Amino acid sequence: MSRYLLQLSVGPVQDFIAAARRTRDLWFGSTLLSEISKAAAKSIHDTGGFLIFPYSDNLNKDLESGSSFNVANVILAEVNADGEEQVKKISRDAEKMASARWKKFAREAHEKMRSGVDDKKWRYQENMKMIEFYSAWHPFEDERKYKIVRQKVADLLAARKNLRDFEQWQGEFGVPKSSLDGRRDSVLKKHEASLNLSGVRVKAGEALDLIGCVKRAAGGNESFPSVVNIALDPWIRGLVKKGTEMAEMCEHCEELVSTYSVLSRPKDANAFFPYDATALLPSRYHEFEEEASDPEAVRTITEKMKRAMQKLHRFHKPMDPYLAVLVADGDRMGKAISVIKSPDAHREFSNTLSCFAENARKVVTTYSGCCVYTGGDDVLAFLPVDKAVPCARELHDEFGRLWTEKDWNFKPPTLSVGISIAHALEDLEDILNFGREAEKKAKNASTDEGSDDRDGLAVTIRARANSTLFIREQWKEYSADPVKKPLAELSPDQRLSFWIRRFSQEQIPTRFPYDLMGILNFYENWDDKTSLDMAMRSDVMRIIKRKGLKLTKEDEKRVRDYVECVIKESNVSIKRLAEELLVAQWIEAAHVAAGGDNDGGV
Repeated sequence: MSRYLLQLSVGPVQDFIAAARRTRDLWFGSTLLSEISKAAAKSIHDTGGFLIFPYSDNLNKDLESGSSFNVANVILAEVNADGEEQVKKISRDAEKMASARWKKFAREAHEKMRSGVDDKKWRYQENMKMIEFYSAWHPFEDERKYKIVRQKVADLLAARKNLRDFEQWQGEFGVPKSSLDGRRDSVLKKHEASLNLSGVRVKAGEALDLIGCVKRAAGGNESFPSVVNIALDPWIRGLVKKGTEMAEMCEHCEELVSTYSVLSRPKDANAFFPYDATALLPSRYHEFEEEASDPEAVRTITEKMKRAMQKLHRFHKPMDPYLAVLVADGDRMGKAISVIKSPDAHREFSNTLSCFAENARKVVTTYSGCCVYTGGDDVLAFLPVDKAVPCARELHDEFGRLWTEKDWNFKPPTLSVGISIAHALEDLEDILNFGREAEKKAKNASTDEGSDDRDGLAVTIRARANSTLFIREQWKEYSADPVKKPLAELSPDQRLSFWIRRFSQEQIPTRFPYDLMGILNFYENWDDKTSLDMAMRSDVMRIIKRKGLKLTKEDEKRVRDYVECVIKESNVSIKRLAEELLVAQWIEAAHVAAGGDNDGGV
């Protein structure tokens, strides 16, 4: 028996995760890829292989189908075999298990959607090779050479993936292509109105290929909260806090459920409004009517919804539906892995990542969020605007805490978090791209790889018909007594909390950040750089005095000191200060909608 290091890669990531129109597609696409990878990992584990990545303290339980344990699409293991042919068999068995798991989901989806799909097209796509499966291995006899062998296997796998197995799709002329990614033919029969196929909602004219149907129908009947549910969560919490009666609106929503216009009780939805919150947006009612088999019946219900909402106080009308997408990623994880010298040390590393993934799901749920994916050092989640920054703080601190529990032979990695606040009715793919761009800014990826300028928090505002706002700063240690610290020394999340509280208490005029922007525009084309800094500094301080900030003496001194500190760097930093204040205003609006809570304590 010889020992080998075996690495597998499962895909395609684009088809299984990125292609999505709804949060349900995105969530189950992620779950689907994890389950397929989990089946491959379980095959290796059950045949005597020693998993390195993924790894947990209870693999027998965690690798069972349906467990909350997430498995990434790359698997690394030690295997004992009588030559390379047996290693190849281990790899093929893992691929068979992965394919079997995929076909199980496909059968489940077909069972639910049978009446609405074209069986011929379904069978054709089911017989195509949907899973990309690549493997590479190398003899591994000397544990002292683990780093070298692991790198060789990674290089071999990369080379193998470059020799992709292309299987040409035979598309049919005139057949609609998938609405998710436009690649494969739709397997759905033509439908003019919204359908409900055994609890699976399909909108009028929507086209889904086999993978799209599996995302929509497999994994149980539970739906996922829409982005609108998450965006309106602060407003719903605010209504509940004020004792507003929602029974009438819920009654009409129940009627809309019977017409398949909205979904009932999506997973993790706000308990006080257990429906698709799109029903609270009158601007969307025309779509309900256009897609319904009985438009007049839907129009009657939506008119009742409008009358019910008109009874609300004008300040209680639905807020503009903006939500936060949070994307977090560990910093320099590759560098940390590169210095690991043994499989056991790598297992400890993998186990730490598994612990973080499990804890991250709990953290996101605590902050009323919808967790799409937590795997290793990656987190993708949707959150209400007022909860996103505190959630990011807790994720960052939890990540750091886990790495300090053990002694490592490398500098503990950190977590950079990007938050993008965008309109819920933007295309879902765009919303996700905004979040990924924010995460790249949080990492400050433009800096040299050897620099220490990672470990960042970035917040971007993608307001419709307005330019993008953006702030980015490295995390600082959370201050237990922030009141005694200068604002410049606070962590960015605590300083945002300071501004939010002052805006909500009307201690700082809402025009203040716009006046700062006005100063920048006024001095934009000045050629005299010598006097520019002094002139801008004088004007900023003049605006502060003229605006008459309604602050305590202590807070006024803190604000003046912070502004003095910022404007030393001239117009770039004044712009940064203005955008920081504007970001705080955006978050403060969600705080007000939720009833004015601000637990920052600054």
